[in-house]
Amino acid sequence: MQRQRGRSRLRALVRFLLILGFVVWIVHSLLVQHNKKQRALVDRLVDRVDNRDAGLRGAAPRRSALPGDEGGFEVDFSDNTHDDNNYGNEEEPGSTLRSLEPPEPSSVELRDVTVREELPRVSRRNEANRGGVWIPRDWGTRERGKNAEKNAEADAECFPEDRDADSGDRVVNPIEPLYRKAGSGCNKRETIPGLCDVLNVLLPSDGIERAVMLVFGGEKHQDTIALALAAADKTGARAVLFVASDGDAAATAAKENVPYIQPDCDGPCGRPEYVAAAAILSIGSDVLLIGRGVELRGPNPLINIPGLRGADVEGVTYREGMFGDVVGMSDPAMGWSAYSQSMAVPNILSSLVLLRATGESIRLAVWLGEHWDDIDTDIALTDELLMPAHDARQRSGATFRLLPPKCFRHHKSGAAIVEAAVGFPVKSRHGDEKSMFSFGTRAEDPNKILSSETFDAARSVVLRDGPIGAEDDDGNCAAVDMHDRVGPEPRALRYIAAPDGDFPVNCDSDLSQLCKIVGRVAVKRQVLAAVSNSNILYMLGLFLDGVAAANITNTIVVALDQKTADWCKERGAPYYHRELKSLTGATDNHATSGLKFRVLHEFLSVGVSVLLSDVDVVWMRNPFGGSRLVVPTIESDPDRVHVDAPAIYGDSDVEGMTDGWDDVSAYGFAYAGAGGTPMRRLAARNSGLFYLAATKESLRMVSRLAERMATERNTWDQTAYNEEQVWMWTSEARTAGNRRSVPAGVSQRVMNYACFQNTKYMFRYMRYDPELYDGASGRSLRPISVHVNYHPEKPQRMVTLIEQYLKGERDAISKWNWGEGMAFAKPCLARPKISKEGDALMEESELARQILERMSVSGEPGTWAGIKGFAPGERGALVTPWGDGKWGVIPPKEVDGDDRIFVDFSGAKHMVQNSDHDRNGRSSGELHLISTRCTDGEKVDIVL
Repeated sequence: MQRQRGRSRLRALVRFLLILGFVVWIVHSLLVQHNKKQRALVDRLVDRVDNRDAGLRGAAPRRSALPGDEGGFEVDFSDNTHDDNNYGNEEEPGSTLRSLEPPEPSSVELRDVTVREELPRVSRRNEANRGGVWIPRDWGTRERGKNAEKNAEADAECFPEDRDADSGDRVVNPIEPLYRKAGSGCNKRETIPGLCDVLNVLLPSDGIERAVMLVFGGEKHQDTIALALAAADKTGARAVLFVASDGDAAATAAKENVPYIQPDCDGPCGRPEYVAAAAILSIGSDVLLIGRGVELRGPNPLINIPGLRGADVEGVTYREGMFGDVVGMSDPAMGWSAYSQSMAVPNILSSLVLLRATGESIRLAVWLGEHWDDIDTDIALTDELLMPAHDARQRSGATFRLLPPKCFRHHKSGAAIVEAAVGFPVKSRHGDEKSMFSFGTRAEDPNKILSSETFDAARSVVLRDGPIGAEDDDGNCAAVDMHDRVGPEPRALRYIAAPDGDFPVNCDSDLSQLCKIVGRVAVKRQVLAAVSNSNILYMLGLFLDGVAAANITNTIVVALDQKTADWCKERGAPYYHRELKSLTGATDNHATSGLKFRVLHEFLSVGVSVLLSDVDVVWMRNPFGGSRLVVPTIESDPDRVHVDAPAIYGDSDVEGMTDGWDDVSAYGFAYAGAGGTPMRRLAARNSGLFYLAATKESLRMVSRLAERMATERNTWDQTAYNEEQVWMWTSEARTAGNRRSVPAGVSQRVMNYACFQNTKYMFRYMRYDPELYDGASGRSLRPISVHVNYHPEKPQRMVTLIEQYLKGERDAISKWNWGEGMAFAKPCLARPKISKEGDALMEESELARQILERMSVSGEPGTWAGIKGFAPGERGALVTPWGDGKWGVIPPKEVDGDDRIFVDFSGAKHMVQNSDHDRNGRSSGELHLISTRCTDGEKVDIVL
């Protein structure tokens, strides 16, 4: 029995050895095949270089020793000099450089939508700047630091739960990794010859690194090269390239045996790291930018970066946990609207950025790389990713998300993998400079911006056709022509209803009524919509008067109650009856405003783009483009029609009116936040006037806002609306900064504040700008709309705007103060404090002397508004047809030294002055005066 057991064990051992031998043979065969492929790849690279060199210089081709069958990665050129160690394409000085054709466009499948993505033309090779990519022969086998092999595959567990924190169904446009496919497809796309083959080696299909690390820096090449070496020797990273800004930098890198990529620009590179990144992104590899001064802590960053998760770009900011701030401002001179809001976000640090291989990232990188200005890269990157487009300045639409903070953080923050370099100090627009790390200091005074009065950018747009003149030369508010815009090409909008498909869509039983109305009213799949209830029917009427004058035929009123629906029906205004109630049950203006997002969700769902307007807006032009009668009427051509071109740009998901009053406040500026944190800040965009393209991103945003308004009792709809566009997306969870669901990722544009005006700009600044307004001659910029958002006298100011811009009354707006009340309100109400002062003023006043003299000569009462019986007498006595009163002299210091009379009777106060008719002569022997009533500015004539 024991002998039999021994034979059984022997047979089992023999079987094991046979199976083991077979397995070893298979593994060996696979390794041989792999090494043959590597040999063939390097042969192609070397042959390309040798054949080109032989053809250009007549030199003998170099020999190369390929990876051996025993394994390992080894490229052995004839010597270790810069000229002969090329693993890619490095040209000799004076050589003729071939030009590449622009990359072919790619078609990218996006779940249920196919987008034809036209990739931008990345840099071209030329003799002024020799582009190339180079790897030393021993890069794969060089001796590394003692911890490098351990760090090369170390998982730092950057995410507390889910390693890659999902995308929340956010869509990006990924570029296929062409470098992994042999053949001409990648070679046609590459802009640096040999780059496809180099990436194939650096990022093999069986590798674990997720991106190419581009190490870049300033003029001190040695420091940046040392960082590249540290990336390999300390973290074990393999896919590392030093960005050589010029030939000298490339030569230095080659001397130190460091792989480099020398980007190729049409002239000097503005930011060479982004030109190089664009070249790599365009053939399908993600890029991790690492700037000089970054601290590498150990584990390989290239295996610890997250996978693709709904954002085009990921990075870190100056302060962990700061996703954005609402910065309040106090301007007491504005009175009722003294408080206003602005939004601020911390700058993104340009020394640590992960760029995904997407169309948006490529366009962003091309723009940042090839366009140089005096703006530091932190600000340039932050503006491109987080600030809205405006006028001719467009944005790529690339979306941003924060890298996992456990592993990737700002300088000296204790990150597990990478700490960004010290960022640029903040230079506020007021000249202050603060360090990022002065954490004990307070934020910059938020009210400093209130003194800003810079109007050149907006003014240049409206005056592009020439100065404001007579008749209909009233400025140009049309969208800037496509050929005149600057910046990266915007992301293609992802419409809910295919542009060439059915419209409207999703017309089920719940939305069937809306579909009928939209199908009848919409023009080019666009409508102007206003939400109203029966509390504000008077203002709704004024709103519709403006709409009619501007000939905006595609207008729909959303009636929140039956009374409003009946009112619209009686007036013949298209309406959509939708009964909704606010969270609090209130029906005031603010409560009604918060309901708009639920309505917008329905409009966007059927595929119609919406210009949402509060009813305290006066419309003077058609924002969609169209004809209108010229006002005031031209005597020689009373039927003249003016045709406005569209003012909606249509290149962003959201286009919003701003509460800003000048270029700086409206379009963005530098701001030192808490602890000196460098931030970008801009005035809040107004939630009472904005355009939403009917896209998936817009629908997502209004879904979030509708849910917030239904659950957050104390949240102002305008604050939430701004937060959804500005707040950063966190890394460790599927939330935005407000800890709610994933942000929408909308692309943004802010409207020109001189065209879509708020009343702070109109009454405080525009009417005093001689290039835009002259009340005496009747010259005025004609805006598209004016939103009466800064003043409490909403219907009264709307009436005045209608009188001037829709009925032709000259300078009607002059009666209003730029703060609260009438422009004359304070002087109109001023009276002498004591009777002795009043007597003295009567003796000194020339106008009072003329009144008493005229009454003495005529001996008869004068007329007030054509009614006889007005008789001012000595010592302030006054008789009127409506009862006795009092008159006297307004203290000159209250009326800028002018000679003005007060007249009080029947509970009403008035201010009286000489009329233009009287100043033109008194041939009739009469004294002509004009009275302004202090409560409403009504003017009447007085004749004595």
